[in-house]
Amino acid sequence: MAFFADLKTEMKKVDWPASSRVAQMTAVVFLIVALLTFFTFVLDLILGAVLFK
Repeated sequence: MAFFADLKTEMKKVDWPASSRVAQMTAVVFLIVALLTFFTFVLDLILGAVLFK
């Protein structure tokens, strides 16, 4: 059980980000994923049209 006591002590030392910062970074991740998904979709359409014409 010493492991969990040490874990609790160490977790209290962590400098956790504010919830607003977490929300901002989550929005950035979703935006990047959406852009990469769109880019991949367009690239697939173009390559599919060119290669399987």
